[in-house]
Amino acid sequence: MCVNDVQKIHVQIGQVKTGRAGQSLNAILGSCIGLGILHPAKGIYGLAHCLLSKSPDTSEAISGRHVDQALRSLQSLMEVSGKDLRKLQAIVVGGANMTMPADTDPKRLVGSINARSAYRALRDVGVRNIHEDVGGMQGRQVTIDCSSGEFTVKPIPRLGGAS
Repeated sequence: MCVNDVQKIHVQIGQVKTGRAGQSLNAILGSCIGLGILHPAKGIYGLAHCLLSKSPDTSEAISGRHVDQALRSLQSLMEVSGKDLRKLQAIVVGGANMTMPADTDPKRLVGSINARSAYRALRDVGVRNIHEDVGGMQGRQVTIDCSSGEFTVKPIPRLGGAS
């Protein structure tokens, strides 16, 4: 398949999307967390663009706004549960400090809180985290190639200031 034939699916803030061969999942992240779920055996991949860590709502609605609800949504959309969760692989990307001074305590930054929430949620359901690229002072672009199962994370330099 020619690279131009790939359908690019952009995952915006609060969204959760899945893709298969011939598609790529893409998100541009700052302090938000990109939670990618890979299921190479089934050939299905998912990406959520999470704004906050914990949902006040325990509904089963499909949403990527909160890390905990995004993981449940990805499990549902990818139709995996129980022992099949152990076949999944996860990537956690983003969580940059985009607004506070560089010396701000990381424990107070929304990106750090979101990343810790993602690690905890993955651990609680037994999904193995195979890659993380979180924190720092610059954004990132994440792409999951759903044909190969490969993913890339590229830094997005800050304009006009700290890097």
